Amino acid sequence: MQTPPVPGAAALLKATLAALVVAAIVLVAAVLPAEYGIDPTGAGRALGLTGLFEAGHEAAAVSSAPATIAAAEGGPVFPQFNEYREDRREFTIAPKTGMEFKYSLNKGATMIYSWKATGFVDFDFHTEPAGKPSSASDSFEKGEAVQKKGGYTAPYDGIHGWYWENKGATPVTVTLTSAGFYEQAMLFLPKERPQSVEIPARQP
Repeated sequence: MQTPPVPGAAALLKATLAALVVAAIVLVAAVLPAEYGIDPTGAGRALGLTGLFEAGHEAAAVSSAPATIAAAEGGPVFPQFNEYREDRREFTIAPKTGMEFKYSLNKGATMIYSWKATGFVDFDFHTEPAGKPSSASDSFEKGEAVQKKGGYTAPYDGIHGWYWENKGATPVTVTLTSAGFYEQAMLFLPKERPQSVEIPARQP
């Protein structure tokens, strides 16, 4: 059996150079356009290889984008219709008299509040449903106190707030601070017609 001739150094060099040239052509014409979007010769676009890069890039962008989800009905996140506003006001209540102040809230609208009086007052946090007589009012908290704070979510459209009564012999000042999704309120003073109160938008 004859042993095949061993290629000479010149032949090996030529074969190596040829392989390097082919590899360089494949790199420039195929790998760079498909993997990196680099197409110096235009061959990648002609062969449709740059489309592979663009498709992969778009898929990666979509997969890395945060998923969009909507708030679940009845869940802890609930979008609001009105703008968020803040309100602060003081009321002086004469002895043996009372007054009311209620915010206009849509069903599901929320507010947080804090009120403090300079003396004990009787209070009643109650509501009046829209389109119904005042006899349809619901009371949610009442008693005697000098201050209260908390949060509230309206169970229906209407006006929602407080009645304060000063049973003492000297005037009492009530300071109310609130924030929520409302635009107006109603003020009820003794021997006066109810007054509509616009709640200004917050300053930017």
